[in-house]
Amino acid sequence: MHGSLKLIRGGDVVSSSGITRADLLVEGEKIKALGTPGSLEGADETIDAAGTFVMPGLIDPHLHLNSPFMGTVTVHDYARGSAAAAFGGVTTIIDFSTQPKDGSILENMAQKETEAKDSYLDWSVSGILLDAGPRTLEELPRLVAAGYPTYKCFTTYKHSGRLIDDEGMLTLLEATADNGGMLMVHCENDTIIERRLRMEIGAGHFAPIYHARSRPASAEVVAIRRVIDLMREVPATVYIVHVSAADSMALIEEARAEGLPIHCETCTHYLALTEAKLEGPQGQLYICSPPLRAQKDVDGLWRAVASGGIEIVSSDDAGVSPQDNYRIGEGRFDKVPSGLSGIESRLAILYSEGVAKQRIDLPKLVELAAQNPARLFGMYPQKGILAPGSDADILVYDPSVEWTMTAKELHMNTDFCAFDGWKIKGRVRSVLSRGSFVIRDGRLVGKPGAGKRVFRRLSH
Repeated sequence: MHGSLKLIRGGDVVSSSGITRADLLVEGEKIKALGTPGSLEGADETIDAAGTFVMPGLIDPHLHLNSPFMGTVTVHDYARGSAAAAFGGVTTIIDFSTQPKDGSILENMAQKETEAKDSYLDWSVSGILLDAGPRTLEELPRLVAAGYPTYKCFTTYKHSGRLIDDEGMLTLLEATADNGGMLMVHCENDTIIERRLRMEIGAGHFAPIYHARSRPASAEVVAIRRVIDLMREVPATVYIVHVSAADSMALIEEARAEGLPIHCETCTHYLALTEAKLEGPQGQLYICSPPLRAQKDVDGLWRAVASGGIEIVSSDDAGVSPQDNYRIGEGRFDKVPSGLSGIESRLAILYSEGVAKQRIDLPKLVELAAQNPARLFGMYPQKGILAPGSDADILVYDPSVEWTMTAKELHMNTDFCAFDGWKIKGRVRSVLSRGSFVIRDGRLVGKPGAGKRVFRRLSH
């Protein structure tokens, strides 16, 4: 069935390979054609994109929506979270669903499908696995077959029953290789963290900065090295989530050079903030795991982003309300619900700190935030590219606008902004999801529930 024809005219169309002045014709939910300016005709509606960058809608593959956590729930449900994401240029979101201990991950996915009925944007889910037992192994092939081929495990949080030991990791690697999945791994060495934690608490160190001291970069490096060693025994596709330490990258690059199928991401906050925030007046609100690092790590991560060593920048949106943060934390870093809200700010930071400061170019931004997420998470070329036949997920970005980021300026469901007071270059003008406006001229015009589940299948 054909839909109405929309012509997006006169913009600079950005792909991972370059920037071209072009017109874009949308028919219904799909991109019909790209052409030289003035060459495409017959549209029912024309959108003037002169002076803007026209990009594929961004994909955020690492979100924790409506997630129960330490006696509270993360601030974004599907309705508020997807709306805020759209204001940040996002058209597809991938949430996490946590397996109950000894329980069914498939049942939890069904629960997420119910929650996602309010989404403005297309969506999917990655599972969080708490064990490698018989039920998990029986369900994994069904998970992949159902279009959910990515799932995460932890090398830490033993105290809350989340740690997967070496035997479990090898078992999950084997199942991943057998079923065409991708195992996402949160890498921090639990023994190092628990030892440091006892030392800091024992010394009466409760201030937020000791969160970073108790979870050193060495804990991440040791955990990544361990995962790579296990991959040498059982090669399977692995994705290291939220790399925070510059030293981690040498290990990952070395493993890749050996031919191991290892991928990785970092997050917006690790590219922009340092542990100095933990010593500031709102230090407790900047607690996340892994913690914010030193400036040398920020610089090293930018180098890895520019070189292609880091393939994706996600938001890892997992904030709780400041009120709950302070109530639950009780002035002790080890009790604070760990996570930041960043579902809307990713593009603004990547453009202002990356493109505008010439750390990366705009095609690289598209690669990091749209094309690579689509490729690695099994949605390409349906998503992540502006090409005939692809979904008409389109971001129109006006680089001429300058503004100051504050919680009030954003649309996230929190009155705390990790980048409060930052000067931002450029702003999202319009966002189309499968050919329909979600954001138009800076206003939310989409409908909750318009988003559809994306069936994902990995090709790598």
